[in-house]
Amino acid sequence: MAKIYQGNVSVFSNTKNELVVKADDDGKFSHENVAELYTTMVALGKKHKMTVRVYKPEATGDTPVLMTDRYGKPYIALLPERKAPSKVVVTKLA
Repeated sequence: MAKIYQGNVSVFSNTKNELVVKADDDGKFSHENVAELYTTMVALGKKHKMTVRVYKPEATGDTPVLMTDRYGKPYIALLPERKAPSKVVVTKLA
């Protein structure tokens, strides 16, 4: 199962004329400002006429999340927004 990527990333272009994220210790983007990363990638894609490479599963969503694949490489996924879990009250019965 994919996990949240904990490092910093930067935006790069690959040989397929796509914008991708790659791990970069000096990168200014992380999981904390992934919305800014996504809007930056979309703006760069329009400016340079490049495709923005993101993962969008069948259950369409619009919340960007910085995830890691099984090899530890970062990618952006557009997932449905998750609601905060409701507070659970536990009562001791015995």
